Amino acid sequence: DQITLIASGGIRTTFDVAKAIALGADGVQIGTADLVALECLRCHQCESGRGCVRGIATTDPELTDMMTVDWGTRRICNLYHAWSWQLKEILRRFGMRSIRELVGRTDTLVHLDYYNLPVDDDIRRGA
Repeated sequence: DQITLIASGGIRTTFDVAKAIALGADGVQIGTADLVALECLRCHQCESGRGCVRGIATTDPELTDMMTVDWGTRRICNLYHAWSWQLKEILRRFGMRSIRELVGRTDTLVHLDYYNLPVDDDIRRGA
């Protein structure tokens, strides 16, 4: 209770948010998901040449005109509203009413060993 732990890096979906909270984080910081919501191409040109070809991370006036503040605001708000709804659904399935109830609840997590999962016979037969 004396420090606040914020998880960052690799937070791409609401499931990642829920996992970070269940592992003990008090909150998360997202970055790439916001950029993708703004139609980032993930081309890694943010800081080279003219900057982002989509006009997200650039100081070039021609490129900044590609995006309006209103459009960007709507996109980010849509992302956060969708994530909020999805997180509420995750909490509901756990029988929880608040995200605070999920903090540190590692018992809600399951490790999937993708290398040793049983092969479905239907898949093997091509059914």
